[in-house]
Amino acid sequence: MGGIRYGACAPVNWRLLVLLTGVLASAQAAALEADALFAKVVPSVWTVVATDAQGRNSSQGSAVVIGPGRLVTNCHVLARMTRFQVTKDNVSYGGKLEFPDPENDLCQIRVDNFHAPAVELADMGALRVGTRVYAIGTPRGLETTLSDGLLSGLRRDDGGQLMFVQTTAPISAGSSGGGLFDSEGRLIGITTFIRRESQNINLAVPANRVAELPERGRLLLERRAALNATRSAEVASGPTAGAAELTAQRRPGDWFEYVITDQQTKLKSVVNLKVDRVEGSRVIFNGGARVEDATGQALDSTSPALVELDVVTPPGGWAPDGKVLSGVHTFKFSKTLRGDPATFDIMAAASPPELIRIGEHQYNAVRIKVNGWHGRMPLHRITLSFIRYEGTVWYSPELMRVVRFTLERLGSSDTRETLELVRAGRN
Repeated sequence: MGGIRYGACAPVNWRLLVLLTGVLASAQAAALEADALFAKVVPSVWTVVATDAQGRNSSQGSAVVIGPGRLVTNCHVLARMTRFQVTKDNVSYGGKLEFPDPENDLCQIRVDNFHAPAVELADMGALRVGTRVYAIGTPRGLETTLSDGLLSGLRRDDGGQLMFVQTTAPISAGSSGGGLFDSEGRLIGITTFIRRESQNINLAVPANRVAELPERGRLLLERRAALNATRSAEVASGPTAGAAELTAQRRPGDWFEYVITDQQTKLKSVVNLKVDRVEGSRVIFNGGARVEDATGQALDSTSPALVELDVVTPPGGWAPDGKVLSGVHTFKFSKTLRGDPATFDIMAAASPPELIRIGEHQYNAVRIKVNGWHGRMPLHRITLSFIRYEGTVWYSPELMRVVRFTLERLGSSDTRETLELVRAGRN
């Protein structure tokens, strides 16, 4: 009888097997137990306490040490605050804003005579969904709290750039600016906000943005300095025309210069609007990039322009049928902001006209206080977020447009900014 013939077996490469076994054992050994990880990184995570100029309002967050005397936190932690300290175990150090990067909600702060160890940054290309991660911060004032979970998502933009690290590790208010770490204690990201109406969806700004922060912040500060120099030169040379020359009736050649100030970083941006033509009740600006009605309400815009003011303006504007709002009104409406839905449930309370000075000009304006709730599909369409919204509109009946607007959007990622009509004229 013929015996059973088995297929030939490839010889075992024992040297390769031993090497792979050693690599696997080394990788497993590198992962730290939670208590060891906490002991390793907790000296590098601090609490940030910020206050305004009067010391009446304050905000609290977290910060991570990234270098000698340098920490990074979320910019929204410092919003509208003039002084801040980093604290731990009843020890406090005064801090100064060094580099702002509001686009990524990261601000680098400098602390003198501060010697806490810096964290190690993780290799972002090696991140894998499903791996264990740890968050350390000061949620609800509970200093250096540790939580763990999974890396549950890597959220990218349409170009494939990593925008957020998503985790199931619990994050609460006060954790903003804290650290999200891998199992070896390396920084994966800076925890920034949560989706309160969702089940355990928490986000962090990727750690590679921390490495880019000084360069991005330096560029922003240079732009700010250049803008201030330009504005100083314009003031010195004097305006070519004054707002007093304008009327409520728009004409081709009318122009308006607004300045938007981010109150958390003090960075400014300029918006220039010039009337090209008037077609009935439609006023066309900047080659058709913006269309307003006769009361200054934006009907169409292909550029950001006066974004927050445009989106909060209710249907009919602040002067429906040509009459400025008076008394108290409630509004519920929805709009689309650059493709994202935004909803408002607000109350607007108008006060009698008052004089307001902006730069060299004085306007007679109706002050309209706005407060209520705002829902917006925020960054990268994760889910709709409802947050507290407060603002004040100063509307000039003589110019039939807003001359000043202040915003406080209060939530897990606060926004505070001021828009002012600094110059206007008629060519």
